[in-house]
Amino acid sequence: MCAGSVDFYNNLQYFDVDHEAGKRGIYHRYCIERAAAHSADVFTTVSHITAYESEHLLKRKPDGVLPNGLNVVKFQAMHEFQNLHAIKKNTINDFVRGHFYGHYDFDLDNTLYFFTAGRYEYRNKGVDMFIESLARLNYRLKSAGSKVTVVAFIIMPAATHSYTVEALKGQAVMKSLQSTVDEIKESIGRRLFDKAARWNGEPGTEVPDPKELLTGQDKILLKRRVFALKRTGYPPIVTHNMADDTSDPILNQIRRVQLFNHPSDRVKIIFHPEVHDPILNLLIL
Repeated sequence: MCAGSVDFYNNLQYFDVDHEAGKRGIYHRYCIERAAAHSADVFTTVSHITAYESEHLLKRKPDGVLPNGLNVVKFQAMHEFQNLHAIKKNTINDFVRGHFYGHYDFDLDNTLYFFTAGRYEYRNKGVDMFIESLARLNYRLKSAGSKVTVVAFIIMPAATHSYTVEALKGQAVMKSLQSTVDEIKESIGRRLFDKAARWNGEPGTEVPDPKELLTGQDKILLKRRVFALKRTGYPPIVTHNMADDTSDPILNQIRRVQLFNHPSDRVKIIFHPEVHDPILNLLIL
């Protein structure tokens, strides 16, 4: 009901819940949930707003409101959290490089990542306010001449046909570059070790000349990978071909505020209409 732009909370006490559940084809699920609530010895919720909803929708007022989750920080080693944070940050950085680099680049060490995710409920989840706030933030950062970059992710499932070619290409060429750099790095390491091990005792030859470590073949291979990164236009604001691009509320809101990932924009936006996939493997969500 919230996803259908209903004035939910102002009319909660007036809804014919049985009729609304039947109209949406979930009457059987609603009956099971209501029966479970009334059969429970103790019925609780995790917030006062869900307690209010339960009183009117399930027709039972909760016996109490419990904390929403556990205080995991209390039982967590700080170094483990820091290591996990570093791993996930690198995952996000890799995705952002593939999405933006080649069009243009920016300093990832001076970049902030914002996320909103969940069910595709445009107004109920506040996506309209999120996009509007990003546009205002972009204006303020540009006006202040800030060098900070903000990359905002909207991760909500929507009907799609496939990944865009541009999204797949960006990740593929960046992965190829990374593989080539890793190969060259191993090759340089072997040559460095070999030259150091063959030192003949002459002064000044203890450390190999860095110019001798990168071969002509390495340079050619690296140039090919770098030139493959070059792309025209702006980075896409959505990673998939949408089933209904012209009437999608999120895309239309992005178009209205003109957040098109222009090089001068301090706020970049990525709409990812899937929650789980191999391209954006963000387990932090």
